[in-house]
Amino acid sequence: MNKPITTVLVLTLTALTACGVKTSGVRSLSPDTYTISADDLDETVAKGTALGLAENHCNEQGREMLVTRIFKQHRVRYSYDVTFQCLEAGDPRLDNPEYETLYRSE
Repeated sequence: MNKPITTVLVLTLTALTACGVKTSGVRSLSPDTYTISADDLDETVAKGTALGLAENHCNEQGREMLVTRIFKQHRVRYSYDVTFQCLEAGDPRLDNPEYETLYRSE
């Protein structure tokens, strides 16, 4: 991803955060595996924020994102927990990615 697009993405996500999106920030689970959560009243905003911040985290490392699990929950707000890895370009796991999506609605 080039620098101007990354800057626009970060500014957009920052603006969304100011409008009510709550996020945990990226947290490390192991050397190349991370998790992030985001929630908002709008499902698309919550999911987009979590995935966008995850992708940005990997791009900052010069790596590509591989989502391994998405957990979606809806009460009053939509919450997305995304587990992902930052892998070197060309890693064979990026060719046919598989991930698990879990839902919980109350």
